[in-house]
Amino acid sequence: MPGACFVFVTGERFVMYRTIQGTPRMLKNATVRRGCFLLLFLATVLGSTASLADPADFQAMPGLWKIVTRVISRGQTVGQPKTTWHCVDEGADPWVAFAAIDVPNQTKCLPSDQHRRSTALDWSLSCPGDTSATGKGRVDFDSPEHYVASVAMKGKGEVVRVEGKRYAACTSPSD
Repeated sequence: MPGACFVFVTGERFVMYRTIQGTPRMLKNATVRRGCFLLLFLATVLGSTASLADPADFQAMPGLWKIVTRVISRGQTVGQPKTTWHCVDEGADPWVAFAAIDVPNQTKCLPSDQHRRSTALDWSLSCPGDTSATGKGRVDFDSPEHYVASVAMKGKGEVVRVEGKRYAACTSPSD
């Protein structure tokens, strides 16, 4: 019975199985061994291109978004959530609309050091002023029409949590 080599892709791991008795002897054959390694190489190449997201391939849908913002202190929500509606278009950098999160008790925080993927964005914050502070923000899309985001400040932990849900297409530029 001829030897066989099967490669299974599981997540980011590739596993080569010997499925037919006698396969170890057949793997000593240079042609079979090269074929198995070629198959493993192709599975690695194809799997790695599928698992790496192109940051330019932004997955959120443009349209009218309902954004609910909660201020967090010591892990608990403070006050009532704030709801805003925002029309997001397919501008030059759509991440700007989703990552524009106001930090409580800070006048103007500047984002830097952004790391983008097709469904997430991480960034650092620097908030100059009398009470200068630094922090980190993150936006995660679990679908093209829903995301969660948060900002954590150094020494304070999470200070704001945001949830966005797309409701409809924008009907005019003034939406």
